[in-house]
Amino acid sequence: MRGNVASGGSRALTRLQIVCDAVAVMASMGAAAVVQRVLADRWAVFKQPVAFHEYALVAYLALPLFLFLVGVFGLGSSVAERWTKAETVGRLLMLHAVAFLGVSALQFVTQSVVNRTLVGLFFFCVFVLTTTQRLALTAWVDVQYRRSHGPPILVLMGEQSPRMADFVRDALRARHPPTILGRLSDVPMQSNDAAVAEASVALLGPLASLSDVLHENAVREVVFFAPYHHPEAMQAELMVCEQLGVPAHFVVDLAQVARARPRIADLYAHPTVSFDVAPKAAASLAMKHAVDPILAAFALVAALPVLAVAVVGILVSMGRPVFFVQTRAGLRGRPFRMFKLRTMCAGAEAQRDALAAYNEMGGPAFKMTDDPRVTAWGAFLRRTSIDELPQLLNVVNGTMSLVGPRPLPVAEQAQIRGVERRRLSMKPGITCLWQISGRSDLDFDDWMLLDLRYVDEWSLWLDLTVLLRTIPVVLFRRGAR
Repeated sequence: MRGNVASGGSRALTRLQIVCDAVAVMASMGAAAVVQRVLADRWAVFKQPVAFHEYALVAYLALPLFLFLVGVFGLGSSVAERWTKAETVGRLLMLHAVAFLGVSALQFVTQSVVNRTLVGLFFFCVFVLTTTQRLALTAWVDVQYRRSHGPPILVLMGEQSPRMADFVRDALRARHPPTILGRLSDVPMQSNDAAVAEASVALLGPLASLSDVLHENAVREVVFFAPYHHPEAMQAELMVCEQLGVPAHFVVDLAQVARARPRIADLYAHPTVSFDVAPKAAASLAMKHAVDPILAAFALVAALPVLAVAVVGILVSMGRPVFFVQTRAGLRGRPFRMFKLRTMCAGAEAQRDALAAYNEMGGPAFKMTDDPRVTAWGAFLRRTSIDELPQLLNVVNGTMSLVGPRPLPVAEQAQIRGVERRRLSMKPGITCLWQISGRSDLDFDDWMLLDLRYVDEWSLWLDLTVLLRTIPVVLFRRGAR
């Protein structure tokens, strides 16, 4: 049995998979010709490959043929769906068998003369490449999901019903099944239907407790079922979801939908009407999450000499430990361990309460000019932002992004309630609008407004702009303390 992931991410993965397939086919054409030539140079039994123009037509026609067969065999969504390795490899074998017949037919029709070993090498190369990249992409998606995105936590609104039971069963059969936190309802009824009872969802409380549930848990989505599946009757609950940046989905029958506004979405194979205060393009988000770890890995390698000097300075001036590791609130409030270079003396966390009266930031965050806990070497690391470099490891492992709202310690984030919690709807970042707009020179309210602006106006162009503007901010130490 297989199930779909959320539709936006599924479409983005499908597009990415098709691009990878096209690259694999083209690369295999060149690789087969190179290997054929090497074999012919070493062993006389192999013939030299024919000139490119003699089999160019077959080569060009092979690409659309392969992409067509990828769709026929459903392999475009193999990463997005819950397929086993054996099922993926089996379908690829069937695809290549049919593709071989198709290429043979193309060769016959076009009267192209192609070495038989060249054809065999091409199919071997394309099979190895398409299989390897699928398994690698699947593994990468699974790792990113476990570390950053999942399992997603869902809250259901409504009574126990066959529709809710079907939804729960289908959601739990998805490739990345969610955690069903529970349901909210003002009428705690239980169905006598055995099938419904088998997929029953625990009652968390009345509808009025929605705000508390969303504040206290890293909820990714709220799904409304009967009798709460009419958006016009759920204005208060919708406002809570909007303020906190949590998408709300209303389960409906497609036959009742006249047009696709509000947005009609497919959630775990169930049609829903979805409200999201700042919907993001799935393809753009997929590109952001794919490029982030690559850029971070290159930046980390480039920064190794600087990190080495910083580590030596810490060991000489402060001793061990070198790194400061703190639990912060990540995407949807999910806790993660954030890395920084240590800049304070031993026992600094225990001294914070004694310095609370000197807090210059306001709100739950703490900022203090000339903090006595910061050592001389630590102050230099902070002014130059070198202490932030280990967060590139967080970007590589998927818990952070290069650009995004700065993550707060879990205890501080827990004190932020209301609309400002919407900042958690984007993955936290190393730099953000706050970093390039004054940083510690801004008060807490301005910081939160900039985070909300980033969430609501996000685009790849905005990320690029923030990254470029971060460079002079770091070089000239603007707002760093």
